[in-house]
Amino acid sequence: MPTAVNQKLDHLFRHEYGKLVSMFANKYSPELIDTIEDAVQESLYKAAKLWSFQPMPDNPSAWLYRVANNQIIDYLRKDNRSVSYDLAISTNHIEEEENVLPEERAIVDDQLRMIFACCHPTMKPTEQLMLSLKLLCGLSVKEIARAFLKQEEATKRAITRAKVKFREEVGELKVPIGADLEQRLEAVLQVIYLLFNEGYKATEGNQLIKQELCEEAIRLAFLLTNEPSCDNGELKALISMMLLKAARFPARIDEAGNLLTLEKQDRTKYDEDHIKWGWQFLHDSSKFEGSSVYQLEAAISCYYTTAASHEKTNWKAILSLYDTLVKLKPVPVVQMSRVLVLSKVKGASFALNEMEGLEEIINGNQSFLALKADLYAEIGDWSAARVHLQKSISQALNITERRFLEKKLQSWIGK
Repeated sequence: MPTAVNQKLDHLFRHEYGKLVSMFANKYSPELIDTIEDAVQESLYKAAKLWSFQPMPDNPSAWLYRVANNQIIDYLRKDNRSVSYDLAISTNHIEEEENVLPEERAIVDDQLRMIFACCHPTMKPTEQLMLSLKLLCGLSVKEIARAFLKQEEATKRAITRAKVKFREEVGELKVPIGADLEQRLEAVLQVIYLLFNEGYKATEGNQLIKQELCEEAIRLAFLLTNEPSCDNGELKALISMMLLKAARFPARIDEAGNLLTLEKQDRTKYDEDHIKWGWQFLHDSSKFEGSSVYQLEAAISCYYTTAASHEKTNWKAILSLYDTLVKLKPVPVVQMSRVLVLSKVKGASFALNEMEGLEEIINGNQSFLALKADLYAEIGDWSAARVHLQKSISQALNITERRFLEKKLQSWIGK
């Protein structure tokens, strides 16, 4: 299959998967979630086969919708359950003839309802997040496992448990109100955050950035702004952080597809519109009382993205923000990011000493090993640097990242 077709299909999968699952869960019932997922996946599989040798239709989204919808109806009829879903089935012939999706407003409403349904309070927080990433975003078990730093098998079991609760407990899909909405909104924002992070640094494959995932995260966040009770400081700060990070995308990979670290990026390629809007959303988030984790992360991204050059980056200000962030969110990725900034302010030796306290929590993590290798190289302990870099390479699943690390190891041989 041509690469261009693969890319288009991947984009369609990421962009349409959650839309289709949301629409059908609302149209039929959350009880049919497994059937719905199977139908959506089958429609994408059929599209991949068909469009590999003939052009895509003018409206591929509507084609996918129709194919998946027909398969769900076939299942209901074979299972003698069609009577329970007569109203949904009766509209099928209209959609099939017109070959169109429901109106955009209805699609938005379906997705908003689905976002909050995935974060139903009967599910544990991790189950809420995993289910959302699976149903709304179409992430694989491996991608979700990486986001949570968990084993694949444990992640698969957690998703299965979450689906059972979804089928049995959710009932009608709806956006909660009042205290119920506030309770679920935190989990919803975390889902969007994790989705963006997976796109920002993909778990596997030959792409470092899966831009369609980041775009989907930003799109879902903007969907929430349609619900006035959701449009708060945390949401605005999250949108700001994502826009400011996305602004650097054009400069993160060179023309040959190689990774470019922050110090080697051409800042003239940064997206000025993203920076402008990211700054505006950060400013708007400050109008709300208190500061959130997302506001701190957005401020950090702002310093990185708006610095005139790598040398002029205000590392001390960023470290101060990380010192606050790590108290609110003491997770491995934040602790590692703080250590990197710490090395810029107080030196590699000081940062290595700080890493010793993180060994039991993070040791063995691929990014942790790569960071440690860089710090050892900075102090001239090339033997330790090579050992840690080789361990990091052995765990790197992303081809672009592994190629970057291997090239670095080659440059360290003989030192």
